[in-house]
Amino acid sequence: MIYSRIGGRNTTLDDPFDLRFANCLLKFSTNKFKISLLILGFMKQRLYALFLLTTVLRIVGDAIEGVSLPWHLLNKTNSLLSIAGYSLASMLPWVIFPPLIGNFLDRTEKKVRLAFLALFAQSFLAITLVRFAQDVRIFYLLISLISALDTLHRYYGFSLIAFMTLEESELQKLNAKVQTIGGVTSLFSFPIMGYLAYLFGIKLMLLDALFLLIGALLLVPYINVSVRRGESRKEKECLKIEISRKIVFAGIILILTFNFAIASARIFIFNALRTLAKGEVLYGLLRSLGTLGSLISAFGIVFIAHKFRIGILKPLVIGMMLESLAVLFLGFSLLPLLLAGVLLLSFGGEILNISFDSLFQKVIPLERLGTYRGVFDALATLIIPISQLTFAWLIEKGFNVPMLAFIAFGAGIIATLGFYVIVSDVIG
Repeated sequence: MIYSRIGGRNTTLDDPFDLRFANCLLKFSTNKFKISLLILGFMKQRLYALFLLTTVLRIVGDAIEGVSLPWHLLNKTNSLLSIAGYSLASMLPWVIFPPLIGNFLDRTEKKVRLAFLALFAQSFLAITLVRFAQDVRIFYLLISLISALDTLHRYYGFSLIAFMTLEESELQKLNAKVQTIGGVTSLFSFPIMGYLAYLFGIKLMLLDALFLLIGALLLVPYINVSVRRGESRKEKECLKIEISRKIVFAGIILILTFNFAIASARIFIFNALRTLAKGEVLYGLLRSLGTLGSLISAFGIVFIAHKFRIGILKPLVIGMMLESLAVLFLGFSLLPLLLAGVLLLSFGGEILNISFDSLFQKVIPLERLGTYRGVFDALATLIIPISQLTFAWLIEKGFNVPMLAFIAFGAGIIATLGFYVIVSDVIG
Protein backbone atom coordinates (compact mmCIF):
# COMPACT_ATOMS: atom_id res chain seq x y z
CA MET A 1 0.00 0.00 0.00
CA ILE A 2 1.27 3.51 -0.89
CA TYR A 3 1.48 6.01 1.94
CA SER A 4 1.63 9.79 1.75
CA ARG A 5 2.68 12.36 4.33
CA ILE A 6 0.03 15.11 4.55
CA GLY A 7 -0.60 17.41 7.48
CA GLY A 8 1.71 15.42 9.75
CA ARG A 9 -0.35 12.24 9.55
CA ASN A 10 0.17 8.94 7.76
CA THR A 11 -2.76 8.20 5.49
CA THR A 12 -3.47 6.04 2.48
CA LEU A 13 -4.52 7.33 -0.90
CA ASP A 14 -7.88 5.75 -0.25
CA ASP A 15 -8.65 8.85 1.84
CA PRO A 16 -11.03 11.12 -0.21
CA PHE A 17 -9.03 14.20 0.80
CA ASP A 18 -5.80 12.59 -0.42
CA LEU A 19 -7.39 11.55 -3.72
CA ARG A 20 -8.63 15.08 -4.38
CA PHE A 21 -5.24 16.53 -3.46
CA ALA A 22 -3.40 14.01 -5.67
CA ASN A 23 -5.73 14.75 -8.59
CA CYS A 24 -5.12 18.47 -8.18
CA LEU A 25 -1.37 17.90 -8.20
CA LEU A 26 -1.66 15.69 -11.28
CA LYS A 27 -3.76 18.25 -13.15
CA PHE A 28 -1.37 21.03 -12.17
CA SER A 29 1.64 19.03 -13.36
CA THR A 30 -0.09 18.06 -16.61
CA ASN A 31 -1.15 21.63 -17.35
CA LYS A 32 2.33 22.91 -16.50
CA PHE A 33 3.85 20.35 -18.89
CA LYS A 34 1.42 21.33 -21.66
CA ILE A 35 2.20 25.01 -21.16
CA SER A 36 5.93 24.24 -21.32
CA LEU A 37 5.43 22.37 -24.59
CA LEU A 38 3.41 25.26 -26.02
CA ILE A 39 6.09 27.77 -25.03
CA LEU A 40 8.83 25.57 -26.49
CA GLY A 41 6.87 25.10 -29.72
CA PHE A 42 6.26 28.84 -30.02
CA MET A 43 9.94 29.57 -29.40
CA LYS A 44 11.01 27.06 -32.06
CA GLN A 45 8.64 28.56 -34.62
CA ARG A 46 9.79 32.06 -33.71
CA LEU A 47 13.46 31.13 -34.12
CA TYR A 48 12.73 29.43 -37.44
CA ALA A 49 10.83 32.48 -38.73
CA LEU A 50 13.75 34.70 -37.69
CA PHE A 51 16.17 32.34 -39.43
CA LEU A 52 14.13 32.64 -42.65
CA LEU A 53 14.22 36.42 -42.33
CA THR A 54 17.96 36.55 -41.65
CA THR A 55 18.47 34.15 -44.58
CA VAL A 56 16.69 36.62 -46.85
CA LEU A 57 18.88 39.43 -45.52
CA ARG A 58 22.01 37.30 -46.03
CA ILE A 59 21.07 36.41 -49.61
CA VAL A 60 20.44 40.07 -50.43
CA GLY A 61 23.83 40.73 -48.86
CA ASP A 62 25.37 37.96 -50.97
CA ALA A 63 23.94 39.64 -54.06
CA ILE A 64 25.46 42.97 -53.02
CA GLU A 65 28.83 41.33 -52.32
CA GLY A 66 28.71 39.11 -55.42
CA VAL A 67 28.23 42.11 -57.72
CA SER A 68 29.90 45.11 -56.07
CA LEU A 69 33.08 43.42 -54.78
CA PRO A 70 34.36 41.72 -57.97
CA TRP A 71 33.44 44.75 -60.10
CA HIS A 72 35.28 47.04 -57.70
CA LEU A 73 38.38 44.84 -58.01
CA LEU A 74 38.10 44.69 -61.79
CA ASN A 75 37.71 48.46 -62.09
CA LYS A 76 40.65 49.04 -59.75
CA THR A 77 43.12 46.52 -61.23
CA ASN A 78 41.76 46.10 -64.78
CA SER A 79 42.87 42.46 -64.53
CA LEU A 80 40.86 39.23 -64.70
CA LEU A 81 43.27 37.78 -62.15
CA SER A 82 41.57 39.97 -59.55
CA ILE A 83 38.31 38.12 -60.26
CA ALA A 84 40.10 34.80 -59.79
CA GLY A 85 41.51 36.17 -56.53
CA TYR A 86 38.02 37.14 -55.40
CA SER A 87 36.74 33.63 -56.15
CA LEU A 88 39.63 32.10 -54.21
CA ALA A 89 39.17 34.45 -51.24
CA SER A 90 35.43 33.78 -51.05
CA MET A 91 35.54 30.00 -51.65
CA LEU A 92 38.64 28.98 -49.67
CA PRO A 93 36.92 29.50 -46.28
CA TRP A 94 34.27 26.96 -47.37
CA VAL A 95 37.05 24.38 -47.60
CA ILE A 96 38.97 25.28 -44.44
CA PHE A 97 36.40 26.52 -41.93
CA PRO A 98 33.29 24.24 -42.10
CA PRO A 99 34.76 21.45 -39.90
CA LEU A 100 36.15 23.98 -37.40
CA ILE A 101 33.02 26.13 -37.24
CA GLY A 102 30.76 23.06 -37.20
CA ASN A 103 32.69 21.63 -34.25
CA PHE A 104 32.66 25.01 -32.47
CA LEU A 105 28.89 25.26 -32.93
CA ASP A 106 28.41 21.71 -31.61
CA ARG A 107 30.22 22.58 -28.37
CA THR A 108 27.70 25.21 -27.27
CA GLU A 109 23.97 25.19 -26.66
CA LYS A 110 23.85 28.99 -27.08
CA LYS A 111 23.81 28.71 -30.87
CA VAL A 112 21.58 31.78 -31.30
CA ARG A 113 24.25 33.86 -29.58
CA LEU A 114 26.83 32.68 -32.12
CA ALA A 115 24.50 33.53 -35.01
CA PHE A 116 24.03 37.01 -33.53
CA LEU A 117 27.79 37.50 -33.20
CA ALA A 118 28.36 36.27 -36.76
CA LEU A 119 25.86 38.71 -38.26
CA PHE A 120 27.11 41.58 -36.11
CA ALA A 121 30.74 40.88 -37.05
CA GLN A 122 29.83 40.65 -40.74
CA SER A 123 28.13 44.04 -40.50
CA PHE A 124 31.31 45.54 -39.05
CA LEU A 125 33.47 43.86 -41.72
CA ALA A 126 31.22 45.17 -44.50
CA ILE A 127 31.79 48.73 -43.27
CA THR A 128 35.52 48.05 -42.95
CA LEU A 129 35.59 46.87 -46.58
CA VAL A 130 34.49 50.31 -47.72
CA ARG A 131 37.18 51.90 -45.56
CA PHE A 132 39.97 49.71 -47.01
CA ALA A 133 38.61 49.50 -50.56
CA GLN A 134 41.92 50.72 -52.02
CA ASP A 135 44.13 48.14 -50.26
CA VAL A 136 43.73 44.93 -52.27
CA ARG A 137 45.41 42.61 -49.75
CA ILE A 138 43.27 43.75 -46.82
CA PHE A 139 40.28 43.67 -49.19
CA TYR A 140 40.85 39.96 -49.93
CA LEU A 141 41.36 39.20 -46.23
CA LEU A 142 38.07 40.88 -45.28
CA ILE A 143 36.25 38.99 -48.05
CA SER A 144 37.55 35.70 -46.62
CA LEU A 145 36.44 36.63 -43.09
CA ILE A 146 32.93 37.52 -44.27
CA SER A 147 32.72 34.23 -46.18
CA ALA A 148 33.92 32.27 -43.13
CA LEU A 149 31.20 33.84 -40.97
CA ASP A 150 28.65 32.87 -43.63
CA THR A 151 29.39 29.23 -42.83
CA LEU A 152 28.51 29.84 -39.18
CA HIS A 153 25.10 31.28 -40.09
CA ARG A 154 24.43 28.33 -42.42
CA TYR A 155 25.28 25.73 -39.77
CA TYR A 156 23.25 27.60 -37.17
CA GLY A 157 20.16 27.22 -39.36
CA PHE A 158 21.05 23.61 -40.10
CA SER A 159 21.24 22.79 -36.37
CA LEU A 160 18.10 24.82 -35.61
CA ILE A 161 15.99 22.71 -37.99
CA ALA A 162 17.38 19.51 -36.45
CA PHE A 163 16.43 20.92 -33.01
CA MET A 164 12.84 21.51 -34.13
CA THR A 165 11.82 17.99 -35.18
CA LEU A 166 12.96 14.49 -36.14
CA GLU A 167 9.86 13.71 -38.23
CA GLU A 168 10.95 13.14 -41.84
CA SER A 169 8.21 15.03 -43.68
CA GLU A 170 8.56 17.99 -41.30
CA LEU A 171 12.31 18.08 -41.88
CA GLN A 172 11.72 18.04 -45.63
CA LYS A 173 9.18 20.87 -45.38
CA LEU A 174 11.36 23.06 -43.16
CA ASN A 175 14.45 22.63 -45.35
CA ALA A 176 12.45 23.15 -48.55
CA LYS A 177 10.99 26.41 -47.23
CA VAL A 178 14.50 27.74 -46.64
CA GLN A 179 15.52 26.81 -50.19
CA THR A 180 12.33 28.22 -51.73
CA ILE A 181 12.60 31.56 -49.97
CA GLY A 182 16.31 31.70 -50.72
CA GLY A 183 15.77 30.95 -54.40
CA VAL A 184 13.05 33.57 -54.84
CA THR A 185 15.13 36.17 -53.01
CA SER A 186 18.18 35.38 -55.13
CA LEU A 187 16.15 35.56 -58.33
CA PHE A 188 15.03 39.12 -57.66
CA SER A 189 17.93 40.51 -55.64
CA PHE A 190 20.78 39.97 -58.11
CA PRO A 191 19.34 42.13 -60.94
CA ILE A 192 18.34 44.87 -58.49
CA MET A 193 21.68 44.87 -56.69
CA GLY A 194 23.49 44.79 -60.01
CA TYR A 195 21.85 48.06 -60.99
CA LEU A 196 22.50 49.61 -57.56
CA ALA A 197 26.14 48.52 -57.73
CA TYR A 198 26.39 50.32 -61.07
CA LEU A 199 25.09 53.49 -59.39
CA PHE A 200 26.92 53.37 -56.04
CA GLY A 201 29.87 51.01 -56.51
CA ILE A 202 31.62 49.74 -53.40
CA LYS A 203 29.57 52.07 -51.17
CA LEU A 204 26.66 49.69 -51.68
CA MET A 205 28.36 47.53 -49.02
CA LEU A 206 26.99 50.00 -46.46
CA LEU A 207 23.51 48.73 -47.33
CA ASP A 208 24.80 45.19 -46.81
CA ALA A 209 26.10 46.25 -43.40
CA LEU A 210 22.69 47.69 -42.51
CA PHE A 211 20.87 44.48 -43.47
CA LEU A 212 23.33 42.39 -41.45
CA LEU A 213 22.92 44.64 -38.41
CA ILE A 214 19.12 44.37 -38.64
CA GLY A 215 19.43 40.58 -38.77
CA ALA A 216 21.69 40.57 -35.70
CA LEU A 217 19.39 42.85 -33.69
CA LEU A 218 16.38 40.63 -34.44
CA LEU A 219 18.12 37.77 -32.61
CA VAL A 220 18.92 39.77 -29.44
CA PRO A 221 15.82 38.60 -27.46
CA TYR A 222 16.84 34.96 -28.03
CA ILE A 223 20.61 35.02 -27.48
CA ASN A 224 20.32 33.06 -24.21
CA VAL A 225 18.07 30.34 -25.64
CA SER A 226 19.58 26.84 -25.49
CA VAL A 227 19.31 24.77 -28.67
CA ARG A 228 19.38 21.12 -27.61
CA ARG A 229 17.29 17.98 -27.85
CA GLY A 230 15.43 16.64 -24.83
CA GLU A 231 16.89 14.15 -22.38
CA SER A 232 14.12 11.65 -23.23
CA ARG A 233 15.87 10.96 -26.51
CA LYS A 234 19.09 9.72 -24.89
CA GLU A 235 18.76 6.14 -26.09
CA LYS A 236 17.84 7.35 -29.56
CA GLU A 237 20.94 9.55 -29.62
CA CYS A 238 23.14 6.56 -28.75
CA LEU A 239 21.67 4.70 -31.71
CA LYS A 240 22.34 7.71 -33.91
CA ILE A 241 26.06 7.65 -33.06
CA GLU A 242 26.35 4.11 -34.45
CA ILE A 243 24.29 5.02 -37.50
CA SER A 244 26.35 8.11 -38.19
CA ARG A 245 29.54 6.03 -38.38
CA LYS A 246 28.05 4.01 -41.22
CA ILE A 247 27.14 7.17 -43.08
CA VAL A 248 30.48 8.88 -42.45
CA PHE A 249 32.63 5.90 -43.53
CA ALA A 250 30.54 4.30 -46.27
CA GLY A 251 27.82 6.74 -47.28
CA ILE A 252 30.15 9.71 -47.54
CA ILE A 253 32.42 7.85 -49.98
CA LEU A 254 29.44 7.01 -52.19
CA ILE A 255 28.15 10.59 -52.09
CA LEU A 256 31.58 11.98 -52.95
CA THR A 257 31.78 9.51 -55.84
CA PHE A 258 28.37 10.73 -56.94
CA ASN A 259 29.48 14.37 -56.65
CA PHE A 260 32.59 13.62 -58.72
CA ALA A 261 30.39 12.24 -61.49
CA ILE A 262 27.78 15.02 -61.39
CA ALA A 263 30.29 17.89 -61.17
CA SER A 264 31.30 17.05 -64.74
CA ALA A 265 27.99 18.56 -65.93
CA ARG A 266 29.47 22.08 -65.99
CA ILE A 267 32.26 20.97 -68.33
CA PHE A 268 29.81 19.21 -70.65
CA ILE A 269 27.66 22.35 -70.82
CA PHE A 270 30.58 24.60 -71.77
CA ASN A 271 31.86 22.03 -74.24
CA ALA A 272 28.48 22.07 -76.02
CA LEU A 273 28.10 25.87 -75.92
CA ARG A 274 31.55 26.70 -77.27
CA THR A 275 30.56 25.28 -80.66
CA LEU A 276 27.40 27.40 -80.86
CA ALA A 277 26.95 30.98 -82.01
CA LYS A 278 25.97 33.36 -79.18
CA GLY A 279 26.84 30.73 -76.60
CA GLU A 280 27.00 33.38 -73.85
CA VAL A 281 23.35 34.32 -74.43
CA LEU A 282 22.28 30.70 -74.34
CA TYR A 283 24.30 30.13 -71.16
CA GLY A 284 22.41 32.96 -69.46
CA LEU A 285 19.11 31.38 -70.51
CA LEU A 286 20.27 28.02 -69.19
CA ARG A 287 21.13 29.60 -65.82
CA SER A 288 17.63 31.06 -65.64
CA LEU A 289 16.16 27.68 -66.57
CA GLY A 290 18.22 26.08 -63.81
CA THR A 291 16.98 28.60 -61.24
CA LEU A 292 13.41 27.91 -62.33
CA GLY A 293 13.93 24.16 -61.97
CA SER A 294 15.32 24.58 -58.45
CA LEU A 295 12.40 26.79 -57.39
CA ILE A 296 9.82 24.36 -58.77
CA SER A 297 11.54 21.50 -56.96
CA ALA A 298 11.77 23.27 -53.59
CA PHE A 299 8.20 24.59 -53.76
CA GLY A 300 6.97 21.13 -54.77
CA ILE A 301 8.57 19.55 -51.70
CA VAL A 302 7.01 22.19 -49.43
CA PHE A 303 3.57 21.49 -50.92
CA ILE A 304 3.87 17.68 -51.00
CA ALA A 305 5.38 17.47 -47.50
CA HIS A 306 2.43 19.53 -46.21
CA LYS A 307 -0.11 17.17 -47.81
CA PHE A 308 1.62 13.79 -47.58
CA ARG A 309 4.27 12.01 -45.50
CA ILE A 310 6.91 11.86 -48.23
CA GLY A 311 9.81 10.81 -46.03
CA ILE A 312 13.47 11.24 -46.97
CA LEU A 313 14.70 8.15 -48.80
CA LYS A 314 12.50 8.21 -51.91
CA PRO A 315 13.01 11.91 -52.75
CA LEU A 316 16.74 11.52 -52.13
CA VAL A 317 17.06 8.61 -54.57
CA ILE A 318 14.84 10.34 -57.15
CA GLY A 319 17.05 13.43 -56.98
CA MET A 320 20.22 11.36 -57.50
CA MET A 321 18.68 9.48 -60.43
CA LEU A 322 17.53 12.68 -62.14
CA GLU A 323 20.96 14.28 -61.79
CA SER A 324 22.64 11.17 -63.20
CA LEU A 325 20.29 11.19 -66.20
CA ALA A 326 20.94 14.92 -66.67
CA VAL A 327 24.69 14.33 -67.00
CA LEU A 328 24.04 11.75 -69.71
CA PHE A 329 21.88 14.24 -71.65
CA LEU A 330 24.48 17.00 -71.33
CA GLY A 331 27.13 14.82 -72.95
CA PHE A 332 25.40 15.19 -76.32
CA SER A 333 25.75 18.58 -78.02
CA LEU A 334 22.08 18.80 -78.99
CA LEU A 335 20.07 21.82 -77.90
CA PRO A 336 16.89 19.92 -76.82
CA LEU A 337 18.98 17.53 -74.70
CA LEU A 338 20.96 20.47 -73.33
CA LEU A 339 17.77 22.21 -72.18
CA ALA A 340 16.34 19.00 -70.71
CA GLY A 341 19.64 18.19 -69.02
CA VAL A 342 19.95 21.58 -67.29
CA LEU A 343 16.33 21.43 -66.11
CA LEU A 344 16.76 17.89 -64.73
CA LEU A 345 20.09 18.80 -63.15
CA SER A 346 18.66 21.74 -61.20
CA PHE A 347 15.35 20.02 -60.40
CA GLY A 348 16.97 16.81 -59.18
CA GLY A 349 19.80 18.67 -57.47
CA GLU A 350 17.43 20.70 -55.31
CA ILE A 351 15.50 17.56 -54.30
CA LEU A 352 18.79 15.88 -53.40
CA ASN A 353 20.14 18.84 -51.42
CA ILE A 354 16.95 19.22 -49.38
CA SER A 355 16.66 15.49 -48.70
CA PHE A 356 20.34 15.16 -47.84
CA ASP A 357 20.04 18.00 -45.32
CA SER A 358 17.03 16.23 -43.78
CA LEU A 359 18.93 12.93 -43.66
CA PHE A 360 21.83 14.51 -41.78
CA GLN A 361 19.47 16.23 -39.35
CA LYS A 362 17.60 13.00 -38.65
CA VAL A 363 20.42 10.50 -38.13
CA ILE A 364 23.29 12.57 -36.72
CA PRO A 365 23.20 13.59 -33.02
CA LEU A 366 22.76 17.33 -32.56
CA GLU A 367 26.01 17.58 -30.60
CA ARG A 368 27.93 16.20 -33.62
CA LEU A 369 25.81 17.56 -36.46
CA GLY A 370 27.91 20.62 -37.29
CA THR A 371 31.20 18.72 -37.20
CA TYR A 372 30.09 15.91 -39.50
CA ARG A 373 28.38 18.27 -41.92
CA GLY A 374 31.41 20.55 -41.92
CA VAL A 375 33.76 17.70 -42.83
CA PHE A 376 31.42 16.59 -45.60
CA ASP A 377 31.01 20.10 -47.03
CA ALA A 378 34.77 20.61 -47.08
CA LEU A 379 35.32 17.34 -48.96
CA ALA A 380 32.42 18.01 -51.32
CA THR A 381 33.80 21.47 -52.12
CA LEU A 382 37.22 19.98 -52.90
CA ILE A 383 35.84 17.23 -55.13
CA ILE A 384 34.12 19.65 -57.55
CA PRO A 385 37.23 21.30 -59.04
CA ILE A 386 39.04 17.93 -59.09
CA SER A 387 36.19 16.44 -61.12
CA GLN A 388 35.95 19.38 -63.50
CA LEU A 389 39.72 19.48 -64.08
CA THR A 390 39.71 15.73 -64.77
CA PHE A 391 36.87 15.79 -67.30
CA ALA A 392 38.13 18.99 -68.95
CA TRP A 393 41.59 17.41 -69.37
CA LEU A 394 40.10 14.21 -70.83
CA ILE A 395 37.99 16.18 -73.34
CA GLU A 396 40.99 18.31 -74.34
CA LYS A 397 42.97 15.10 -74.91
CA GLY A 398 40.36 13.96 -77.41
CA PHE A 399 38.31 11.46 -75.41
CA ASN A 400 34.82 10.79 -76.74
CA VAL A 401 32.46 13.18 -74.91
CA PRO A 402 29.28 11.02 -75.07
CA MET A 403 31.32 8.09 -73.73
CA LEU A 404 32.60 10.22 -70.84
CA ALA A 405 29.01 11.29 -70.13
CA PHE A 406 27.93 7.64 -70.10
CA ILE A 407 30.74 6.79 -67.65
CA ALA A 408 29.67 9.66 -65.38
CA PHE A 409 26.06 8.48 -65.64
CA GLY A 410 27.07 4.92 -64.70
CA ALA A 411 29.12 6.11 -61.73
CA GLY A 412 26.18 8.21 -60.55
CA ILE A 413 23.74 5.29 -60.78
CA ILE A 414 26.10 2.88 -58.97
CA ALA A 415 26.67 5.43 -56.18
CA THR A 416 22.90 5.99 -55.94
CA LEU A 417 22.15 2.28 -55.57
CA GLY A 418 24.89 1.84 -52.97
CA PHE A 419 23.69 4.82 -50.98
CA TYR A 420 20.10 3.56 -51.18
CA VAL A 421 21.13 0.23 -49.63
CA ILE A 422 22.93 1.96 -46.76
CA VAL A 423 20.22 4.52 -46.00
CA SER A 424 17.33 2.06 -46.32
CA ASP A 425 19.10 -0.17 -43.80
CA VAL A 426 19.43 2.80 -41.43
CA ILE A 427 16.05 4.55 -41.62
CA GLY A 428 13.92 1.97 -43.44
